Amino acid sequence: MKTLKKILMILCILVIIVGMYMLGAKGFNYKKGYTQNILLETASQYTFFIILSTAIILIYFVIRYNKQGIVKVLVTSILGIIGALALVVAIIAITRMLVDRLFFPIMLTTYVSSIIVLSSNFEENT
Repeated sequence: MKTLKKILMILCILVIIVGMYMLGAKGFNYKKGYTQNILLETASQYTFFIILSTAIILIYFVIRYNKQGIVKVLVTSILGIIGALALVVAIIAITRMLVDRLFFPIMLTTYVSSIIVLSSNFEENT
């Protein structure tokens, strides 16, 4: 089982590397009429609330799972959330999916899913 987890982790890292290269080389595939400015304007509306909720969730994780080590819980949580979001962005860049109004619901769903998976992972290790 540990070998399978390592293989999946390596595969995810490779997908993220290729996706970030594709993103840098070709950029997002915006839907007609949907521009980078609209994407950034929409993202600015979410930024404060995402940061606030992430900070509250990280504080909860540190308090709840302090027996596993504060640094380990923080690092695992932050890398898990950022890694999941990076994987989704990489997949969007590789598949050249159109970036439109569905982009943010996809990212928010990934964000919430990564928090649920992290919580269940911490519960297993308790």
